[in-house]
Amino acid sequence: MEETKYNSAPKWKNILCLTMLVLYCTALINITGSKVLSYAFNAMEGVVVAVMLPQLWQEFKKIGKRPKILLYILLGIVMLFGLQVMLWDNILLPVLKSITGLSPSNGNNDYMFGLIKKYPLLIGTLSCLFGPVLEELLYRYTLFGLLYEKNRFAAYSVTALLFGLQHVVVAGVWGGDATQFLNIGGYMIFSLIMCFLYSKSKSLGIPVIVHILYNTLGVTVMLIGSK
Repeated sequence: MEETKYNSAPKWKNILCLTMLVLYCTALINITGSKVLSYAFNAMEGVVVAVMLPQLWQEFKKIGKRPKILLYILLGIVMLFGLQVMLWDNILLPVLKSITGLSPSNGNNDYMFGLIKKYPLLIGTLSCLFGPVLEELLYRYTLFGLLYEKNRFAAYSVTALLFGLQHVVVAGVWGGDATQFLNIGGYMIFSLIMCFLYSKSKSLGIPVIVHILYNTLGVTVMLIGSK
């Protein structure tokens, strides 16, 4: 049986995505304070999604050929609520906070909450649709897809580590709040689950859909909580 190739994008597209990934994980654009660079970064995000649309379309077509893989969506939701929400958020993270005596808020969530309160329609749409698509293309399709064929352990671990770093780097590194790194575990668990769904379903469409559903729920909770 022929092994599935998880990334079949042209080399130049992978280079573009990996460049975008480096910018994401280092958040260098965020700390410059330059509106011009910020706009350029946003434009690059749009370019990445646009050029990767043919690959994304091919991934969604796989679902049409094997509709049973839609069951992985349900599995993904169960895993997220079981491993990330229940195990990490409600058991492991409180234990870590108790042991270390630290109780940091989640800087990434606080930042997004502020933006959603200010621009609910725009940021809500970006967080629920554009963000998940971009992140799945960068982390799962590009990084995980390229590494998976060489070393599966590296594919899972490196992708999870960088995904977690991206979500804490602004407050944790550039903001000087090292306690933010306590939050990295939740994001790594999320990434591992998305990687698992991609590897098992063999379609990026599955983690994209789960990611969209999860973010939509999170944004909805934020909007309700802000009223």
